[in-house]
Amino acid sequence: MELQRKALFISFDAVALSGITVEAAKIAVRLRDENTLCYLDIGYDIKLDKGNFARPYSDHEIAALQHHFTLVRHDAIRQVEGYTPSFLQYIHDVFINRSEKVTHDAEQHLLNISHKMAADVAQKLCEKWRALDIHYLIIENGTLPDNIIFTRALYLAIAHYGEERQLERYVLWRDHDLMWNSESTSSRYGEAPWLHAVKPQPSPHITYVALNQALASQLAAWCDHQVNIEVMRNTYPFDPQHPRKDLRQLFGLQPQDKVIARTTRIIPAKRLDRDIYLLQAINRRLIEQHLPHRVYLMVAGDPLEDERHFATLKKQINALQLEPYVIFFGALNHDFMEHNPHATTIQDLYHACDLLSFLTAWDYDSYGNPIGEAISHQRSYIATRYEYYHEVYGQHGFEGELMDISAGQDGLPDSEFIQRVDRLLHDDERRLAMALRNYHKGKSLLSDHIFHTIFHR
Repeated sequence: MELQRKALFISFDAVALSGITVEAAKIAVRLRDENTLCYLDIGYDIKLDKGNFARPYSDHEIAALQHHFTLVRHDAIRQVEGYTPSFLQYIHDVFINRSEKVTHDAEQHLLNISHKMAADVAQKLCEKWRALDIHYLIIENGTLPDNIIFTRALYLAIAHYGEERQLERYVLWRDHDLMWNSESTSSRYGEAPWLHAVKPQPSPHITYVALNQALASQLAAWCDHQVNIEVMRNTYPFDPQHPRKDLRQLFGLQPQDKVIARTTRIIPAKRLDRDIYLLQAINRRLIEQHLPHRVYLMVAGDPLEDERHFATLKKQINALQLEPYVIFFGALNHDFMEHNPHATTIQDLYHACDLLSFLTAWDYDSYGNPIGEAISHQRSYIATRYEYYHEVYGQHGFEGELMDISAGQDGLPDSEFIQRVDRLLHDDERRLAMALRNYHKGKSLLSDHIFHTIFHR
């Protein structure tokens, strides 16, 4: 019998259910078919802003991911002297966003400490990889300078472990987001040229990929073209065969009622407030015209990820008297990640909806998975012209009603956009034709049948 191989995913995202873990699970499915056991470190001890440092995985997180991953932690790195949230944040503030000012001598001293700490962390990483007998590594979002000590440690550990085990290209380093497009308007990562961020390094062990050509080109230029950055698109199933729940009937909707679906994290950058504002404007028109039907907003996302923001959204919904028309489902899995036959999935929402919405902020998304999912499920979509919309979808001729935004103008929908969405929502023939054209185009560009990884080279 063929020896089972082991793959370890390490995420810098520190979110159990997000676009990154969904994309990681897609690779895990392929690896499992090739007799590879997949481990995942979600990154709670890497990325600090989620507040999960040292927090154990919850039973819910384990259950949500257990069919694709065995969740693991690099617990021993917390034993490294000085590797604490306060010190890691201080390093970030001094070297990355530059909010802490120190003297030149103090900066050099901090650099020496961080290099020594990275070497100690690297040793702990190698110990974990040996214990798990790892053959492949998949690093998710490792270039973002959320934790430059851990990133530097990864490079040291990859070189050492690869040489020790005589492994060649055993690492897929996948950057979903980078400093120049991730929360750039908030200066979370400071300004270019990011002198202390750890650049991708030439390595016989690592294949580097980005989500789109623009990011790949920018990343290669930032590295002075010392490394080759390939493009690895996110992909989607275009022929799902699965029985669907009738959510419209479950919630008592009438046949003429319309449903907008929103399937993103419930955080400020995803701008769910725009959907609520849009919903109120469209329903107000229906009321003014004495029409009997209504538009509903069905939302998938974890309300506990940012409880303060969720409370703000609920307050907005209550103030606009939209409580009957906004349905929160909580965090939902995709079909391929959910093994409970009775559970509602994101695909059930797509089946129920007439339109999918992705009104994200200008600088938050490098890809926009919900749009690809709408395309693959033959659903029309509305979206903002976020920074990378044209690069990922627009240039290929995909069609949707788009809200114009920019870094400086990123507010609520205007009346012209609301009218366009209203017309699309109530023009079944146009909406279905648009969805069908997108589907056929997407099948050749975005289908998971064209999926490939380094492990097939």
